[in-house]
Amino acid sequence: MSPIVLINIILLSAHSVIGAVPEIENAREEKLRSGLIDAFQNIKKASSKGGDDDLSSDLIGSMIPLPSPSKNDKFTTDDSFDLFADDDGLTFSEAFGNVETEKRVSTTEKSHNVQHIVKTTRQVEKTTTKPSNIIGKLADSIRNTVNESRMQMAMVSNDTNLLGLESMLRVLDAEILVQQWGELQNTVDGQCKEDMQEYVEGLQDKLLWALKMEDASGRYTSMFYWGNNYWTGSAELCAILNELHAPSKNHNRSGGSQIFSEWRQDVSVTGLGPPFDTAFYNVRMSVSTDLPDIVRTRRTLHLGLCLPRTCSREQVGRMVGAVRAPLLHHKVVTVRSPEHGGYTYLGDPTFQILLAVSCIVAVLLVSATVYDMRLAREVRARRRRAHNMAVAESGASDHKLDLNGLDAITVSKGKSMYNVNNNNSEERLTAETASTDGDLKLSVWSELLLSFSMKANILQIFDQSVGSDTVPEVHGLRSLSMVWIIFGHTCIVVFKYADNTALRAILEKSFLFQLIISAVYSVDTFFCLGGMLVTFLYFRTNAKGKLDRLTKGHRKITAGVLQFLGLIAYRFARLTAPYLFMLGVVEVIMKWFANNAVFEPPAMDHETCPKYWWRNLLYINTLFPVDQMCMLWSWYLSDDTQFYAVSAILLILATSHFKLSAVLTGLFFLSSLVTTGFVSYSSEHIPNSEDPFTQFDKIYDKPWTRLGPYLVGMATGWILFKTNLKIKMGMVWACVGWAVCTATFLFLIFGLYKTELDVVSAAVYSALSHSLWAACVAWVIIACSTGHGGWVRGLLSAPVLYPFSRVTYCAYLVHPVVLRYVAMHLTHPIHLGELLVFVLFLGLTVISYFLAFVISVAFEAPIVTMLKILSPQKKPHRV
Repeated sequence: MSPIVLINIILLSAHSVIGAVPEIENAREEKLRSGLIDAFQNIKKASSKGGDDDLSSDLIGSMIPLPSPSKNDKFTTDDSFDLFADDDGLTFSEAFGNVETEKRVSTTEKSHNVQHIVKTTRQVEKTTTKPSNIIGKLADSIRNTVNESRMQMAMVSNDTNLLGLESMLRVLDAEILVQQWGELQNTVDGQCKEDMQEYVEGLQDKLLWALKMEDASGRYTSMFYWGNNYWTGSAELCAILNELHAPSKNHNRSGGSQIFSEWRQDVSVTGLGPPFDTAFYNVRMSVSTDLPDIVRTRRTLHLGLCLPRTCSREQVGRMVGAVRAPLLHHKVVTVRSPEHGGYTYLGDPTFQILLAVSCIVAVLLVSATVYDMRLAREVRARRRRAHNMAVAESGASDHKLDLNGLDAITVSKGKSMYNVNNNNSEERLTAETASTDGDLKLSVWSELLLSFSMKANILQIFDQSVGSDTVPEVHGLRSLSMVWIIFGHTCIVVFKYADNTALRAILEKSFLFQLIISAVYSVDTFFCLGGMLVTFLYFRTNAKGKLDRLTKGHRKITAGVLQFLGLIAYRFARLTAPYLFMLGVVEVIMKWFANNAVFEPPAMDHETCPKYWWRNLLYINTLFPVDQMCMLWSWYLSDDTQFYAVSAILLILATSHFKLSAVLTGLFFLSSLVTTGFVSYSSEHIPNSEDPFTQFDKIYDKPWTRLGPYLVGMATGWILFKTNLKIKMGMVWACVGWAVCTATFLFLIFGLYKTELDVVSAAVYSALSHSLWAACVAWVIIACSTGHGGWVRGLLSAPVLYPFSRVTYCAYLVHPVVLRYVAMHLTHPIHLGELLVFVLFLGLTVISYFLAFVISVAFEAPIVTMLKILSPQKKPHRV
């Protein structure tokens, strides 16, 4: 006899016995109660040992009355236990159990029995108008016993579900998709719905192509608490499923072929693909949970899904958003799909312009190089004839002429000559040394064409000599600072796409990691060098009287305005050609990444560049919010150009009113310090070793907070000019200067390590730190250029660094593009380590400098050469 039937018989017997003999009611009541409690204890023990599920279901359904639904109550298939309900009203059973399955089994025998018993119980309650105390007491005892059993069973079941993160951190997998497909199919329509139905049936039938699609989809694997937010799966496997892979008919029994055959079978390379085209979707979602011990804060997950291609990104977003995950509460933010990108290069007007410019420049480079080589042969032939004539006249036979050298265009008395430079001297073809054919004169168009000569530009970049107006140590400072910047940017980008982002929190606690964080000071080095070179070269050029050629015959005010316009025009022409080209490249590739990459791009340049590129062209983009900036790293060019304009005014003013210019320079410097400190204090900015880019839009990129290092560089340039690079300094003072400089460098690099600043001290640090760094760089320049640098001077002025220094500008423009290109072509996150980061840095540095060399030869060097041809110098100035 079934236990549940026994319970009903006991209840009916108890009801019939109640009114029989009142005088023995108490004895029978106690006896009956004792028997029922013993029976339920036995049932409870049996169920806890793995008894019949139907028994527990029938027992619970028959003895616990269902609450009457109200407008504010949510209907559930199980009883509501407030003990396990969360803030959203989600019960413990709904959160961890299979609610959908329970809803869909209403026609099973279990649900039928439960409904039948509940119905019978309610009928008994309606016919019993005055139940006795024994019935109430028995019902209370039975209900309490059953509730206790139910709670223990639920706790045991849910504890089993909680074992392992793989069962808790589930959003959408094959099991959830199949179980909830009855509801999820309402979120899609059309061919997508039909293909998804076929995919679900394939999962149920365990078909190989369906299992491969599930295998290509992402899910929790490991390292969730190590920062793994990329559950990307395999975009490659999803893409390869679109191809049919019939088993090979070649049954070669040789040993090697057999090994590869078994390997291919082992990794399931062979087999047929799905009956529809597949596509890979990357769903970005924010997740949280009501259990803070498991997920303490809201996380952003990237879930890769291999689904039918007929599903649009919107349909996939709705379907994933409708999924009821066991533990996580998720909200879909955006869905990416490379197969649904919709962007092509050829249809973009920006790409068309870039392609046309590239073709024109390529034709100019090839034509100019061929023309240059032809002129070189002609010049050498004339020089050889002149040499032979000289030998014949003098009768000397041991005179040799070195014809291998650097070819260049020079200007003498307004006439352009094509020259052949040897290592020791520079000779010009004139009537005295050339043949009777006369001088080899070049027209303006020939000069402009030869500016694109790859041969001349390459030789100019790799030239091991420097001009007389150049401080050699500048080359070393440029090169080392640029490498430091690339290293810092590499760490920033690769950390974003790592599956162990928590490694940064570990590395930040290390002492040597401060070298990476402090890479922000390398920009101050560039500011200091820029101010120093502008001031030093301006005063030297003005002392030689060359600036008077542009302003001769004009009033001082008019002459000053002409000088200012000339300086700005030179600066604009010098920088804009490669800059504008890279703006177009960034816009095009970021559009492609935004639509076709698996990962999300690190910036919104595909939206900001088409709207705000003109701000970059005018070098005023730092005057606007940072979220509207195109090419975020171009903030340095904007600030440096604005500083150049300020310095031009101060320098022109200094030629006639030096004291006024010096006072204004000091006021600008103090105002920059005060402004930086005030902004830092008002925004409660606390510099720390974890994030040096905090308050980027208020402090880091604004010109009024970064002007100090540039003005320090201007003061340095004036000192070098006034002393003519000759400063007498004793050994003691030199040692003191180097000691103070080294101590300041170390303090700025490692000073924030395990240091907590208050708001006031943080404001003082923010105001002074960048200018202190520039002051130390100024000391290095002055000490090395005046003979007090020691081995540092030999390192910074090493000729091997000259080519890297000459392409620094293009390297700065190119290297973030290289970093983004590598990151956006990833389909899986990077597992970082110290050695891997260093290897990536080396590889990215090599690629960046190679591309910078190409951009410099094609765009920068020709412009520089043309500007020198137009300048009043007798020969091209080699930087």
